[in-house]
Amino acid sequence: MAATLQTTPVPAEAASRIEALRAALASRKTPAPSDADGARPAAVLIPLHFHDGEWHVILNVRSQFVGMHQGEIAFPGGKYEPSDPDMLACALREAHEEMGIAPEDVDVIGSLEPVLTRTDYLVWSTVGVIPHPYRFEVDENEVAEIIEIPLDHLLTDAAERHEARLQPDGSLLQRKAYVHGPNLVFGATAWILAQLLDLLRALRPEDAGQEKETA
Repeated sequence: MAATLQTTPVPAEAASRIEALRAALASRKTPAPSDADGARPAAVLIPLHFHDGEWHVILNVRSQFVGMHQGEIAFPGGKYEPSDPDMLACALREAHEEMGIAPEDVDVIGSLEPVLTRTDYLVWSTVGVIPHPYRFEVDENEVAEIIEIPLDHLLTDAAERHEARLQPDGSLLQRKAYVHGPNLVFGATAWILAQLLDLLRALRPEDAGQEKETA
């Protein structure tokens, strides 16, 4: 099948932002399921696309039919299957099954550090750019809705929230969460998103000062 072509123009400055991210992630190897070290391996895709003058991150709202985390906001992804050559293949397969994103339509930018969830999944995330516009084909058994959030919104202080969880030892674990309109991104999805946002801030330090001014 032929790859879908980008028809929304991407300005040079916006494209350079993604190329800087690609360069920052270039030294990271594609993880293998054996790297999970006893945890259950899983992978997600962080899809980005450009339209209306800015980059957007694409997530989905999990349906009420899935076994866990019904109604929560997540990246497309799932557990490793023995048929997956590596964790990148796992992420691409799951994104195709859940949202109809064809693997050949994904420009793979690179992988983030894995996140260990409370349910003992070690989740590897891969950042990828897909064309805009895109015709998603959603599996309604898994996905209730597709949502998009502008990256520049997520880089503002106004988007940040904090979740706190009491640990078995009595300590308090605090993590970032993110809000956009009625949508709250929390848990492992927010932890993964925080990694991406921290990288983008490091690549464009002026963002940090700009966020403080808009708080």
